[in-house]
Amino acid sequence: MSAITRSIDCSVWRDLMLKSGMMALMDAQARDQWRKNLEEGDLLAISEENILSTFEQLHHSKLEVFERGIINVYKGLSWDYKTNSPCRLGKKIIINNLVTHNHWGYSLNWGWRRDQLIDLERMLFLLDGKLISDNRGDFTNRLVDHISLQKASYIYEDDYFSIRYFKKGTAHLTFKQAELIERMNDTIALHYSGVLARR
Repeated sequence: MSAITRSIDCSVWRDLMLKSGMMALMDAQARDQWRKNLEEGDLLAISEENILSTFEQLHHSKLEVFERGIINVYKGLSWDYKTNSPCRLGKKIIINNLVTHNHWGYSLNWGWRRDQLIDLERMLFLLDGKLISDNRGDFTNRLVDHISLQKASYIYEDDYFSIRYFKKGTAHLTFKQAELIERMNDTIALHYSGVLARR
């Protein structure tokens, strides 16, 4: 009986998180922790009090979670490239190990790099005041489609990015909306005030 109750509670929590929009605000780290809690059944029993207290806590921490997504993208950049400034996000950043190339062509690498790019797109959507699409519509899935269909083109473009990828696995990501990058830099400045001056 307890296993059935735990399974029902997990289903209700999963549904509540999706319908509330909280999953859309979470960065990869927070989503992984939430999934782990679901898998292990490490969640509070469903009750009105527990739901209210959980969402109150999530509401209070949502800015921190949002900012962590930006910081993790910033910290994940390699400083080996001149365009990757250790002081700010510039108009263009260079990303290591985004793609793999072999005699069959290109493929997108999956894992933490993909999660970072999904977080980056999510931050841009939120800063731009747009609704976040579900994970089936994130730009890494569109990039996979582009790579598989456009054999002659090594440049992917959408409203926010232009991405040129190379055989050695790197990609040059150019941001199209400078004002959104400045707003992300303002967030970085809050956490690294000695590196990037606040505006």
